[in-house]
Amino acid sequence: MDPEPSSASADPPFHPVAVGPLYPSIERGLSADLAATRALGGTAFTGCTAHVVASDGLVTDVLDVPTDSVSAQLEHTFRVADPTAAKISAVGHPATVERVFELLDDQLAADAPLVLDLTLSGPSGEDLSGPDVLEAFAERYDQADLVTLRRSDAERAAGMAIPSLDDAQVALQRLEDLGAAPLLLRCGRLPTHHFDTDSDPPPYSVDLLYDSDEFSLFEAPHLERPRARGASSAFLTALLKHWDTNPLPEALQKAKVFVTESLRHIDENASLLRYDWFSEK
Repeated sequence: MDPEPSSASADPPFHPVAVGPLYPSIERGLSADLAATRALGGTAFTGCTAHVVASDGLVTDVLDVPTDSVSAQLEHTFRVADPTAAKISAVGHPATVERVFELLDDQLAADAPLVLDLTLSGPSGEDLSGPDVLEAFAERYDQADLVTLRRSDAERAAGMAIPSLDDAQVALQRLEDLGAAPLLLRCGRLPTHHFDTDSDPPPYSVDLLYDSDEFSLFEAPHLERPRARGASSAFLTALLKHWDTNPLPEALQKAKVFVTESLRHIDENASLLRYDWFSEK
């Protein structure tokens, strides 16, 4: 995958609104959304749903923000700005899920893409959303232009293990039956068939897109960056950026390039992604 140059200054404005948790001490969640948006030449607006103190496998605290406070943040944003896209990730209360979707349905432009990044848990083991929140999200799958999940969260949402791409397809079909489409499952390194699960995983990471008619597979080299944070934010923010001017499959491919190169340009033990390769093009 070759890096692509940044777009010309004539690109349409990019002002996404990101709704999700804030990790005060590390670049994850909203902090990562803000950094990726700046690298892509945009300005992000945020709605903080939780303050999470967790990193390096240690969870110290998860403090959910009250629904009224989340609502006030988004109401303020739509009074002072015109967001061009939206991404929802972790939310702690069903009432907050309902209010966020209500506001976005009422205020977000009809042609602005809405991505639901269904995030039920964090990489350090933090529990961000319970079964009641999952149910509230499931009732609104059809309001999102794309529902995307990490494999661990997809297992919870679909109620099944996903040890192979064969199983990933079944899981996406289950979620589609609940009203989610199109769907993107971020599988990581995963064998193709269920009978291959005892073999070593492939040297590449895969994302599986399902649009109710067919599956599409997106591959990228697996880069061993165990301390890197914010890759999901970089990927999905770039997707929102490119979806404005490209069909979804092409936007996904461009987003894969962006996050892969941002990982490739850091040392193995670095925690922050590097975006200077993109801005210098």
